[in-house]
Amino acid sequence: MTRRQQIANALVAIAMAAGFAWLCVSIFGRLGKQTDWTKAWEYRESLWAGWKLTLVLSLASLLGSVVFGLLFLLGQRSPLPVIRKTCRGFLEFVRDTPLLVHLLFGYFVIFAPLLSRPLAAQGLEDKIVIGGLLLSLFGGAYLGEILRGGVESIPRTQWDSARAVGFSPVQVYRYVIFPQALRRVLPAIAGLFVSLIKDSSLLSVIGVSEYFYNTKNFISRSYAGLEGYLPLAIGYLILTLPVAWLSHWLEKRFRDET
Repeated sequence: MTRRQQIANALVAIAMAAGFAWLCVSIFGRLGKQTDWTKAWEYRESLWAGWKLTLVLSLASLLGSVVFGLLFLLGQRSPLPVIRKTCRGFLEFVRDTPLLVHLLFGYFVIFAPLLSRPLAAQGLEDKIVIGGLLLSLFGGAYLGEILRGGVESIPRTQWDSARAVGFSPVQVYRYVIFPQALRRVLPAIAGLFVSLIKDSSLLSVIGVSEYFYNTKNFISRSYAGLEGYLPLAIGYLILTLPVAWLSHWLEKRFRDET
């Protein structure tokens, strides 16, 4: 970077920081007299419990989506046409309908009548378990399609070369295909995981007391605005920023290895 570019970069950064500071002062200056942060402090246990539940649901749905994503990938590459077409049809259904519909239909029509009593007998909350399962299925469908695109982008010569040296099908995927495919689809996977964490807020429609649900109750009971929405935004940033940072770190690592 030349000296002129450095000076221009510094001036732009200063101008952006000044504009952001002015915007914050203007907004919070007008709202400052109307806010009462003691309200948020009174509801801190409910908000904290909701955030922890969102964290658990996010981690569980991310792991579940990886499992289902791999299954859908293998299903689409199965030698049996019935398995391929079934997976293809399910993926198209998931991709062409909203998550909200999946949650409402999946919980009230399919899984709750089947699993509510067995889960209650085990001392488990059916809304949490079924909600996490539905999120995992939704994320797994998208992840399976992302992985399929990455795998099929690998040249056929790579497959033939791996088989020529005696690799089994599992070894071909493990040592040859997946490392190359993951490098190509890593940004898409990171974006999906971030979206999945944010989509956990939709579990409130089936009555899961996660972070958004508890914050909404806090706002409706205390007539708070900024005191509820600002912690809500910060809470989700705390969950999503590590995923974005890990993605950038892996991208840089893969780029340095090539």
